[in-house]
Amino acid sequence: MRNENTSVSIIIPTYNERDNIRELLERIQRSMEPLNDPFEILIVDDDSPDETWKVASDYSDNYPVRVLRRKGKRGLATAVLEGINASNYDIVVVMGADLQHPPETIPQLLSDVTDGTDIAIGSREIEAGALAKFDFFGRIVSRGADLLARTLFRQIRDIRDIDSEFFAFHKDVIARANLNPVGDKILLEILVQGDYATVSEITYRFDTQGAGVRRLEVNNAVDYLRHVSSLFSRTGEFHRFLRFCAVGSVGAAVNLAVLYSLTESGVFYLLSGFIGIEAAVLLNFVLNRSWTFKDRGTRGLRSVLTALYRDHAVRFVGIVLDLVILWILTSYVGVYYLLSQVIGIGVAMLWNYGGNQWWTWEPA
Repeated sequence: MRNENTSVSIIIPTYNERDNIRELLERIQRSMEPLNDPFEILIVDDDSPDETWKVASDYSDNYPVRVLRRKGKRGLATAVLEGINASNYDIVVVMGADLQHPPETIPQLLSDVTDGTDIAIGSREIEAGALAKFDFFGRIVSRGADLLARTLFRQIRDIRDIDSEFFAFHKDVIARANLNPVGDKILLEILVQGDYATVSEITYRFDTQGAGVRRLEVNNAVDYLRHVSSLFSRTGEFHRFLRFCAVGSVGAAVNLAVLYSLTESGVFYLLSGFIGIEAAVLLNFVLNRSWTFKDRGTRGLRSVLTALYRDHAVRFVGIVLDLVILWILTSYVGVYYLLSQVIGIGVAMLWNYGGNQWWTWEPA
C-alpha cells in the first residue's frame, strides 16, 4: 500500500551554479508555499570550484535546504541517486539548477503524482530558435541515440522526453530497481529499471541557454552508449539479441542446405534459392515466436498471421539492404565481395532485429 504522505524532497545536482542558487531557492519557495505541504531541498554538489555548496549552505536559515558536498565524484545521475538516498520524504522531484527547469512547474508535477501517477515528467518544448543552437551533427546523433534506446527498451516508446532531467516520482518506483547509471540520463535508468504503471508528461518551455552553437561532446556520447549497453545487459535484452542471432544462424544454415540439396537434385538454382530463403524465414519465425519473443504473447490465428506478414516485410527490406550494400561496397568502394557481404549481412541483421522489436511482435 502506497504511503499517502505528500511531503516532497526536491533533489538538485549542481556544479558551478552559485549565481543561480538565490533565484532558484526563492522561486521554489514561492511555488511550494501554496501547497502547504512539508518539503526539503537537497543540493547535491560535486565540489564546485565556485563553491556552490557554500553559497547554498548560507541560505539554510532562510530556506529548507540541505547540502551534500561530494568530493572526488562527478556525474548528474549518481548525484541524484545520492540525493534520493539522503532524502526524507516519499515523493521526489529532480530538477537542474540552471533555471532551465521552471520551479513554477513543480506543483503540476506533484499534482499528477499525488493523484496516483507513478512518474510525472516535465517534457521539454524547445523552440526552433533554440534548436538552431545545436549543430547538425549533434542533432543527428541525438535523434539516433533516442531511436536506439526506444528500439531496445519497449516500455519507453510512448514517452516523448525520455532524457528529461525534470521529473517527479514516488520512491517505491525504484525501491527494488537495480540502478547503476552512467553519465547524466537518470530518468532513462528509472524508466527502464523502475517498477511503475503510469507515466504522465507536462510540457514546459525549455530555453537552451548560452550563445553560439552547442556541439555534441564525445564524452557525453560515449557515456550514453555505455549506459544503454549497461541497461541492455542488465534488463536481459542482450540475451534476447543473442537468441535472435542464434535463430538467424540456424536459418542461414537451413537456407544453404535447402539451396544445395534442391540444386543438386536438378532444381534451377534461383528457384532453389527462393525456396531456401522462404524455408529459413519460416523457421526463424517459428523459433523467434516460441523462444526469442515468447514473452510477447502472440496468440490466435489472426495475431500469428499478422506477425508472419510483418516478419516477411521486415526481412524483405533486410534482403534489399544486404544486396544494396554488397553492390555499393564491391562495385564502387572496391571492397572484397565476401567482406561486403559480411557487412551487408550485419546491417540486415540489425535491421531485422529492430523491425522485430518495433513491429513484428506487437499486438495486431
